[in-house]
Amino acid sequence: AHHPDTKMQGGTSNGRGKMKIAFTLAEVLITLGIIGIVAAMTMPTLMANHRKKETVTKLKKFYSVVNQAIGMSVAEYGEASGWAADCGTFANTTCTTDEAVEWFNKYIGKHLEIIKIEKSDENRCFYVYLKDGSVWRIANYIYDMGFFTDKKAITNPKSGVNSFGFRFNPVIPTGQTIEQNRYTLKPTIEPYAHTWNGTRDELLNKPTYGCKFPGGSYCAKLIQYDGWQIKDDYPVKF
Repeated sequence: AHHPDTKMQGGTSNGRGKMKIAFTLAEVLITLGIIGIVAAMTMPTLMANHRKKETVTKLKKFYSVVNQAIGMSVAEYGEASGWAADCGTFANTTCTTDEAVEWFNKYIGKHLEIIKIEKSDENRCFYVYLKDGSVWRIANYIYDMGFFTDKKAITNPKSGVNSFGFRFNPVIPTGQTIEQNRYTLKPTIEPYAHTWNGTRDELLNKPTYGCKFPGGSYCAKLIQYDGWQIKDDYPVKF
């Protein structure tokens, strides 16, 4: 009887008519090389997207938790405009670091989970270390504030990536106008928006303040404006 040839190209017979596919070492190496190239191309994007999500999560949490704390003090002491600190301005700060910390602990700090407070008299500010690893920088004149996603960002800040501007502005700061503060004159802590005209374009492109400029202060406001998202045209790379 005629027996068909069981040998087939690209495989070997197991004696029962079933084929076992075999690959040469060269084919395996080529496949692994392609996988490596694809991974090398996509990994930076995946990591950047992860960092973006992590940053937005911390910003949203900070905004929510701090304003809940303010709400508790409003319930206890009345409207924030009545107990906001009058500590002067950047150019003429009237409160010492100790006085600013005392105010903070009385009205906000007692309602937060804080690891420690670190004073910096030489920089006229103090740092509030929060439980999630982020750090809140508060100037002695109180209303301007910074948010760092972690401790390392304090000494290596990158605006719009690990460092963001905020403001506590329930009353008009000395020497400023309602027009300059129309988007921050609120009883809550808000992303920095001093002199903003209300448009997304200005959050991106306003000279000095816009998020695309080095040290631009509007990046947190841009993220909030976009529904707490970092969109594709966000100008700072992660």
